[in-house]
Amino acid sequence: VPLDRLLAESSALTLHMPATKENFHFVRRETLAKMKDGVILVNTARGTLIDTDALIEGVESGKVGGAALDVVEGETGIFYHNREGEILGNRGLAVLQSFPNVIVTPHTAFYTGRSVSDMVENSIRSCLLFAGGKKNPWQIV
Repeated sequence: VPLDRLLAESSALTLHMPATKENFHFVRRETLAKMKDGVILVNTARGTLIDTDALIEGVESGKVGGAALDVVEGETGIFYHNREGEILGNRGLAVLQSFPNVIVTPHTAFYTGRSVSDMVENSIRSCLLFAGGKKNPWQIV
């Protein structure tokens, strides 16, 4: 299916891709203009896939009917830290969180019992392989 047709006919768009220079701001003003009015956007991939300013404009205009975001641009240093009493430091995130039809979670979509179990098991396997001098598929060089 051609991308323009997919954008024009889809009621919801979910993003499942790595962040690359080729897909930086994959969802931007031009992309949103091709989408159905009231489209629902879901991003559990990478924050840079969506142009935050364009998304804010889309929500304010009604072009975007809602968004579920587990990742946002510039999230590094915001989640997993106690920021109580501090200025957030990410205006786009602050605005997105103010909308009743936008849900922002702190980069935890992966966090299931299975994924945590896999991380623990693979970490142990990695340590054992390293200690045994064997090839380690998880080793970062």
